[in-house]
Amino acid sequence: MQIISDSDHYHEYFTSRTEVPNNEHYLEKPPKFLQKATKDNFMYEGHFHEAVGKILLIAQCFAMMPVRGVTMSHPRYLSFSWTHIRTIFCMIFITCSTVDTFIAIYKVLNGPITFNNIEPMIFRITILIVCVCALHLARQWPELIVHWYNLEQQLPPYPSQKDKRRMADKIRMVFFVGMMLSLAEHLLSVTQAIYYAARCGATSDPVKNFLLIASDHLFYIFPYSYWLGWYGKLLNVMSTFIWNYMDIFVMIMSIGLTHMFKRVNENLEKFKNKQMPAVFWAERRVQYRNVCILCEKVDNAISMITMVSFSNNLYFICVQLLKSSNNMPSAVSVVYFYFSLIFLFLRSLAVSLYAAAIYDESRKPLRVLRSVPKESWCLEVKRFAAEISSDLVALSGMKFFHLTRKLVLSVAGTIVTYELVLIQFYERTNLKYYIYIYISYILSVLYKSLNTKQN
Repeated sequence: MQIISDSDHYHEYFTSRTEVPNNEHYLEKPPKFLQKATKDNFMYEGHFHEAVGKILLIAQCFAMMPVRGVTMSHPRYLSFSWTHIRTIFCMIFITCSTVDTFIAIYKVLNGPITFNNIEPMIFRITILIVCVCALHLARQWPELIVHWYNLEQQLPPYPSQKDKRRMADKIRMVFFVGMMLSLAEHLLSVTQAIYYAARCGATSDPVKNFLLIASDHLFYIFPYSYWLGWYGKLLNVMSTFIWNYMDIFVMIMSIGLTHMFKRVNENLEKFKNKQMPAVFWAERRVQYRNVCILCEKVDNAISMITMVSFSNNLYFICVQLLKSSNNMPSAVSVVYFYFSLIFLFLRSLAVSLYAAAIYDESRKPLRVLRSVPKESWCLEVKRFAAEISSDLVALSGMKFFHLTRKLVLSVAGTIVTYELVLIQFYERTNLKYYIYIYISYILSVLYKSLNTKQN
């Protein structure tokens, strides 16, 4: 009876976070901020929560994902509070970013409207949308990760410590490479601005020239101020991090979901061509279905971020390709431009491929089911195969399109087509031409993706 009672407590904990069992394990205190490292600090359990904890902590330094307990060993410590310092910091940045965006819009509307002028406005609007979406996601994060953790407990166990580390190592590698490349791009941008300020500055003060370039939209309204200039530069640095982080975040979530399907597939591969009872296939089908439900929950939570990330990359690819026909004033500008263009291409491709891997992994169980011996063929196998064949398991952009490999090819063709159209309107200065081209571009991508989904 005691075993049954403990099992009931265990089930209640994972189905409702409002009640915690009176058990010594669950009353574990959070670790101190500074303490001596032990062997347990270098061991992994293979959970998504522990793989992304430090990455989310870094994001919080730039006003993203204000969730408490991200570095704790168990997701039960996760919580969100409007009055916490993390959330207040996030709200302050959103407020400053909103004011900064309106100033940029005001400058664009009161001057000549060209691609070079509206690009900073699009950039700031994108950052503002992502910050608001991240704040909304932070409210859902504790419940989402607890559900994710519960599902991980139900999947087949890892065979070794190396397999437990695999997902965390891959996520940290993607984060490190992505942020180092984005840092290099930003340093090249600063170098270009310093070079221009030194050679073509409006004043004899190089620092003032640099700040006038870095925060030109602020000084379009306000008189020059040393502190206002550095305030604008600080906002720019944080916005640049968020601009790159939203792509990396989509990749990280995609890696986590892909890894869940891989665990199911690797376990199924062990029983390929073997005779197994119907109850075995029923259990595997339930595991697969639970992962699909998790994928849908994650997609509902981050679909707006995915939509902004995808459309933002497409817009800036078109703009950068259009700028490639311009003459570069210096070697510094050439290095910065082509490094930025290549990095943008690679980052967009990486987001698409990592997200498309979810769909690819979700289809792999069909290979095992098609090799089931006829002696083991049963209704559960047929039902399992039918679910895999009929379902489209993938991340989406607000349900308008799903990220698969076919979409990557469709978008590549669309970029070439509309780049030719953009060149024809490049000399126009009327805003309606840019709006017409951009809306037509997005609609064509959505149309092709919907056709791909139906096929």
